[in-house]
Amino acid sequence: MNIYYITRPGCPAAHTFLFADHALMDVRFKVYTKTGDDGGSFSPLAGGRVPKDHPTMELSGALDEAVSAIGFARSLLPGELGDVDRELSRIQVLLFSAVTTLETRGKRNLVSEDDVKWLEDVSDARMEDVELFVVPSGHPAATATHVARAVTRRLERAAVRVFREELGSDPGLRTALSVLNRSSSALFALAVHVNRRLGYREETFRP
Repeated sequence: MNIYYITRPGCPAAHTFLFADHALMDVRFKVYTKTGDDGGSFSPLAGGRVPKDHPTMELSGALDEAVSAIGFARSLLPGELGDVDRELSRIQVLLFSAVTTLETRGKRNLVSEDDVKWLEDVSDARMEDVELFVVPSGHPAATATHVARAVTRRLERAAVRVFREELGSDPGLRTALSVLNRSSSALFALAVHVNRRLGYREETFRP
C-alpha cells in the first residue's frame, strides 16, 4: 500500500488526509498528545525524544515564533499595501523552507541562491534613508514587522547553534542560513518602508 500525506486548503492542521492506493481517507488527529507532560518532546532532527529546551527544539520554536510574528504583521497591513503583504508571505514560506533544508541536512534542499538574491533585491528596493539606529515605532504594521525581524534574528542564532560545525562543509546548509540572515534584513527594510508609505517617520537613537 502506498500512503501519502496530503493537505487541503482551509483545513486545520489537525485535519489530515491520507491518500492510500487511490483512496482518500479523512483522518483526524487531536492537537494535543499528552506526551510532552514530562518536559520532553520528539525531535526528528535529534532522532528521538529530547528535553523541550534542547537546541533542536529551540530551533523549531524559533521558526514557529518567526512565521507567527510575520503573520501578525501582515494582519495589521492596510489593504493598499498588498504588495508588501505578498512579500511578507513569501518570506514566511522561505523561513519554513530554509529550516526544512537545515533539519534534513540538505536531503530536501528547498532554497537556492535565487531566494537569497530575491531577499537582497527586496531589501535594496524597499530600504529608505534612515538615520543611525532606528527605534521601532510608528504604524502598528511597521512596529510588528520590526518584532518579526528581531524574532527572525533569534531563529538565525538558533540555527547556528545547532549546525555550527556543519556549515563549513555543506553549501546547501550555508545557503539556508543565508536565507535566514537576509530575511531579517528584508524585514527591517519592509518595516521602514511601511512607515514611509503610510506617512510615519520612525524615531531614531543617537548615541
